[in-house]
Amino acid sequence: MELRVLGIDTSAQSGAVGMIEGDQVVFSEQIKIRPGGSEQLPALLDEALARTGRDLKELELIAVGTGPGSYTGVRVGLAIAKGLAFGLGVPLVGVPSLYALALNGPADAKLICTLARSRKGEVYAGLYRRDPEGLKEVAPPAIWTVPELAAALQEKDEPVLFLGEVLAEDVAELARVLNERASFGHGAENVVDGACVARLGQAQWLATGENQLDTVLPLYLRRTEAEVRWEERSCRVDVSG
Repeated sequence: MELRVLGIDTSAQSGAVGMIEGDQVVFSEQIKIRPGGSEQLPALLDEALARTGRDLKELELIAVGTGPGSYTGVRVGLAIAKGLAFGLGVPLVGVPSLYALALNGPADAKLICTLARSRKGEVYAGLYRRDPEGLKEVAPPAIWTVPELAAALQEKDEPVLFLGEVLAEDVAELARVLNERASFGHGAENVVDGACVARLGQAQWLATGENQLDTVLPLYLRRTEAEVRWEERSCRVDVSG
């Protein structure tokens, strides 16, 4: 079954929009988005429609990256995707952004670790393995310190391809520990592809038929800074009272 699917991701420093028709990619572009916002995404969506000659009303499914990544960025992407799905009356599915990123790996990369920047010297990381049936999740996204992640992957004693937007010092540490077993993506390989988000979303929709318009949530792996500050303030109020 072929569907016309729009994919959106705003979890990292680059926002992505992609469109597929069945197995065919008809549009895929990324654009830098300022920290904390994704105002450029509507313009990129307009470009996708103009270049493909399609109309919004022709879309049959919308897929959106749920993170982990930028707290505000993920929320904005979800808001855009939900608004489109509701307005068009089409289903919406959410997919892990790090899973979509792993699809950028070449066919000969068997073990792929996808990374996204976190805070406090940590990274978000997901682990995926390619087999004859496709790309499978080995370990879901989690928060790691880079030394802990390097040590865990060293125990696997096999080549690992790292993909994602990470700091140079993180790359250096992974390369130091894993030596020749570590390889790293280049250029666009390290950025989520909206077409890959669309592909994952299509596969999920065809497998489950579950419309997540009212249930999809951001993939948060730690409490946000706002939640922590609110809790601290509440504690201070309780003590003073």
